[in-house]
Amino acid sequence: MKKTFNIYLVLAAFSTIAFTSSCVETEDLATPNVASPVLVLLNGTSFGAESPVTVGSKFLELDKTNILDHTQGIDSIPVPNLNIAVFINNTTEVASLVTDTEGSADLVISWADLGLSEVTSGSQVRLEFTGTYKDVSFRKYHTVRVN
Repeated sequence: MKKTFNIYLVLAAFSTIAFTSSCVETEDLATPNVASPVLVLLNGTSFGAESPVTVGSKFLELDKTNILDHTQGIDSIPVPNLNIAVFINNTTEVASLVTDTEGSADLVISWADLGLSEVTSGSQVRLEFTGTYKDVSFRKYHTVRVN
């Protein structure tokens, strides 16, 4: 009986040590994540081989002051005069856009300018829309495909 009690006592001690040492608080995240300062809406994913690639974009700031009032909710405010750079392969800038008063900017570009020398059905290119708003950088990925 005493031997069984000692085994349970040792197991309880190890369990206590394991639980208390596994709960370590940290102040920094392993990867710093910052919420995007704007909502990015992209439109247009599939295009013909002979037609230009046309991706519509809209950039909105979300005003959350009335988030707790169910009769008003979150308001979407267009972001005018926002400089947007469009990249392929994370390093090659293919376009520079500026949003209008409605927060919209359209990318119209050829497949050749996107790096496709031979346009075949099923080919795809990943675009990266980047910018800075209120001193916070953001990026949004978007894939376009050939029909």
